[in-house]
Amino acid sequence: MSLLYFALLIWVQLGLKRSLPPQAQIPADPEPMSVIIAAKNEAHNLPALLTSLAQLEPIDANYEIIIVNDHSTDESLEILRNWEGKFGIRVIDFQDKIEGYVGKKAAIQRGIEVAKYDILVFTDADCQVPPTWLKEIARVMQPDLDYILGYTTIYRTAGDTDLTLVNFERSIYYALGAAGIGWRKPITSSACNMVYRKSLFEMSGGFEGISHIASGDDDLLLIKMMPHIRKAIYNPSPEMQVNCYEGKDWKKRYNKNIRRASKFKYHPSHVKALSAFAFVYFVLFYAALIRLFAGAGDILLLCIIVVKFLMELHLSQSHLRLVKKTHIGILYFPQIFVFPLQFIFYAIRGTLGKYEWK
Repeated sequence: MSLLYFALLIWVQLGLKRSLPPQAQIPADPEPMSVIIAAKNEAHNLPALLTSLAQLEPIDANYEIIIVNDHSTDESLEILRNWEGKFGIRVIDFQDKIEGYVGKKAAIQRGIEVAKYDILVFTDADCQVPPTWLKEIARVMQPDLDYILGYTTIYRTAGDTDLTLVNFERSIYYALGAAGIGWRKPITSSACNMVYRKSLFEMSGGFEGISHIASGDDDLLLIKMMPHIRKAIYNPSPEMQVNCYEGKDWKKRYNKNIRRASKFKYHPSHVKALSAFAFVYFVLFYAALIRLFAGAGDILLLCIIVVKFLMELHLSQSHLRLVKKTHIGILYFPQIFVFPLQFIFYAIRGTLGKYEWK
């Protein structure tokens, strides 16, 4: 079991390297882009998002920013109307329903339908983008590139630190997502910061087959699109990194984790196998720790645990160096005891479903 786990860590490390973009300059004639953002009852987040969009550095191509008001009952639409027509912003007031669509996929679908350009850039309404966001996307976007995953940092509120367990955990998921892209075996993705072509979306059948699932507009969609993707990359550059502000509502985070875990049955066999393996391995890890601390362990068991720690630390720090956040690596030591327990809990809780979705 440990040998398989060590092989998995090496697989992730090599896949991460394979997923990185080549060094490139901005093309002389970059392609135009359509930014698409769905917003539902985000009046408290929209001013910061819109301000960050207004500060985007210009690129030598046309771009539009489509913000879809998704049945908001707060002041979201009023705020958006005040920005409409400025900085390339288009507002779509989406009050309809699309049969078979659940969650925000209907709003995203509408945004994609009205988008003028082939390159579609996505983030969420509770995020803020850097001024260099589109410029960095233009730099790595080549004619044969169909998909880009960018990095996102989670904050509770403005002025909060990024030195949190959730960001260490998130960095591991991004390393897994990058490895999946590198080996063309998608594992996870993030709608907070991704790019794909409209032509790819349409060729893959869009949300057909996954529209009834409340989430999955990122990872399940990537899994659908991968057979049609010519080239996909992970771009960890700080120039493309997005900040996401989730607030302090623990119930919201709790339901989000359940929602993610509940998608297990919709994933392909390689993701199911990986999840099942991780579940069993983490249970055995706790059993090994109990055995070791109880004094019943042996030198071999201790050596295996030490090697596990060293390999995990190397992988996490390798990725954190790419995103320029090596200081988060200090959280590895508490997280190695917390994360497996959290994974086991949500794996079990996710099979029960029943979560809240705004």
